[in-house]
Amino acid sequence: MQQLKQALLRVDTAQSPPPSADVVVIGAGAAGIATAYELTRLGASVAVIEKGWVAAEQSSRNWGWCRTLGRDIRELEMAKLSVDLWRHLKTETGADVGFRETGVVFVTDNPKELQTWERWHGTASARGVPSKMLSAREANATHAWGKSAWIGGICTERDGYAEPSRAIPLLAQHTQEQGAKIVQQCAVNELLIDGGRIAGVQTEKGVVRAKQVVLAGGAWSSMFCRKHRLRLPILQVHSSASKSLQFDTGGRSPARATQFSFRDREDGGLTLAKSGRGTMHVVPDLLRYGMTFRSLYQARKANVNVSLGRKFFAQLWDEFRYFYLNQSPYTRHRILDPKPDMNLVRSAYEDAAALFSGMGPNLIDQAWGGVIDNTPDGIPIISDVSRLPGLFLCTGFSGHGFSSSLGAGRSLAQLMVHGRAEIALDDFSYERLIDGRRLQPSILY
Repeated sequence: MQQLKQALLRVDTAQSPPPSADVVVIGAGAAGIATAYELTRLGASVAVIEKGWVAAEQSSRNWGWCRTLGRDIRELEMAKLSVDLWRHLKTETGADVGFRETGVVFVTDNPKELQTWERWHGTASARGVPSKMLSAREANATHAWGKSAWIGGICTERDGYAEPSRAIPLLAQHTQEQGAKIVQQCAVNELLIDGGRIAGVQTEKGVVRAKQVVLAGGAWSSMFCRKHRLRLPILQVHSSASKSLQFDTGGRSPARATQFSFRDREDGGLTLAKSGRGTMHVVPDLLRYGMTFRSLYQARKANVNVSLGRKFFAQLWDEFRYFYLNQSPYTRHRILDPKPDMNLVRSAYEDAAALFSGMGPNLIDQAWGGVIDNTPDGIPIISDVSRLPGLFLCTGFSGHGFSSSLGAGRSLAQLMVHGRAEIALDDFSYERLIDGRRLQPSILY
């Protein structure tokens, strides 16, 4: 078993950034590339600056699901738009990102969880998102794999999945062909500010002048904002996932069961992980923002391990060097590549073995870790920053960044170019996180 590193499609990009652009996008993950793609379509000149490699962090380490099912009602329109864009991306760009319209299924043995899905189903149906509740008989007939495990479930037919290892790199290639400039191995160390508004960015390879900057830095966004005295409450949750050896489940839809989740892969294996599980390390940000996250933690504490160790002092040292010595952490940490929690990985296979004959930890092929950027209410920030005109945020996706990236990119690009987006972005405002309002945590997935 090995960590998954070699599967990511590499993109050939420019060696150095241009001297100026209409917009600089910081970060070449799913959110950054999708935003650059849409801005380019709207006629803006765009420079995307990435400290590491395109999509090398969470954008290639996620499960690949593209779904409306179970999404917080506040981000349902964004999810619906995103899935529609995933569905048409190959036609629009010519790039086969691996999207398959398979539907998505949730099944459960927990009555309270089933009641939550029933409430969601009623609200989502009223908003034009088709889904179907499954009786115990239906859930067990299609997703118990020969057992009788479930009391019910819920499914969609028009959701699906794409292949994270190539989807965003292929979109980046297409975006370059349309005129955007993408530069890898080039850290943006700070913003340039003139007269109280954005004037560009300072990179390790020189200055890029721009009147608008998009911060799509994922797990790095909070530290970057603090450099400029902007409070951005984001906490990192470490996740673990795996690829199995070849295994046939007999189905085609990605499925979330109570203890594990999986989807079929093009190589014949499964992407398999524990459902909703992760580890939160005690770091300075947890002390800084912990009270803001208390409601979300209470809602999800059963699925989050809290770990105290050397990461506290590592972040403290990074902050001191960055804020007081002007030594950028982004040139030292090109790629966040945490080790997977093999206890969680093996546990997922043991849980799956109770339903799949022949399944077990002996089928683990590769495992990998990732870092998810979480907001206090579990929904993203897609917003301008009024106290620093010209700065826009596209971050804090709380585990939904790959799925939501296309809709977020389109909406933010419309906001930047036209002054408004086709769908309402009020719930994703930056201001909601800093104006003292009570943040309602998402209880869904």
